[in-house]
Amino acid sequence: MIALLDKFANQLDWNLLRTFMVIVQERSITLAAHRLSVTQPSVSAALRRLEERLERRLIERGGATAFQPTAAGEVLYRHCAEIYGVITALPNALDAAHAVVQGIVTLHLSGHVHWQELPGLIAAYRQQFPLVRFRVRRGICADILGQLAQKNATLGVVSAHDVRPVFTRRKLFDQEMGHYAGAAAPDERAASLDICNAPVIGYEGEQTGTPLAALSMHRIRAGLEGATVAEAPDCEALAALVRAGAGIGALPRRYARECARLTELPLDPVVLPVYLVRHEQVTLSPAEQSFLQYLDGSADRR
Repeated sequence: MIALLDKFANQLDWNLLRTFMVIVQERSITLAAHRLSVTQPSVSAALRRLEERLERRLIERGGATAFQPTAAGEVLYRHCAEIYGVITALPNALDAAHAVVQGIVTLHLSGHVHWQELPGLIAAYRQQFPLVRFRVRRGICADILGQLAQKNATLGVVSAHDVRPVFTRRKLFDQEMGHYAGAAAPDERAASLDICNAPVIGYEGEQTGTPLAALSMHRIRAGLEGATVAEAPDCEALAALVRAGAGIGALPRRYARECARLTELPLDPVVLPVYLVRHEQVTLSPAEQSFLQYLDGSADRR
């Protein structure tokens, strides 16, 4: 079957397809010949050869339906139009491949996300594209998704299963979130803490129905009944409050391992998926396109 398809593709002449496309658009052999700057017999012969090659009647000839495409002709015309669009886009695509990539890539990261590899990725990427600059902005999952939906942002890094079909997402990693308390002394152990009634430091946007609501539900199931005494915009601010003894809070475990004076509580971690999300109808800049391609390549290399 594959061999037959290869043979078909190799033997099919694009000029025949283009001629057929013009015939359908002009609804006339004569007008098609004029538009293509060839003779009328040449256009008729091209249509005949194409029909013979495809073993299908493509145009109704004569009568009230003169030069109306058949059902097979309608299908072929749609494919011809797609092929023509690809071919006419080739010059710009080839020019872009040789153009110098420059511009700004803005990444909107949810405050709880600790993308440990991001600094290294940016540094390595800029070795190849030194004229590209980056902006990393922190926010709340719901706010970032709202900006993406309104086309006010291009790339968001969030933990969210959003049902809107306009979003395209790719999973970056699963992030384990542990709960931590500040350690007043090096030999202090989490087992000695009264964690059930300890005050809680939460994240902004941790309300019911949001991706971070999983943290609140986890604390409830674990029997943590302390009041929420503060909300932090990101993990750095939350860790500072926990270290100061303001309460317990959830942090990415990979991030917490790099922080001093934090004691992990004996609770199972919460796993939150982290996605790179964008609006599929928003046109990416050359810098954004190249960065996403670099991300795909770096994932393949791992």
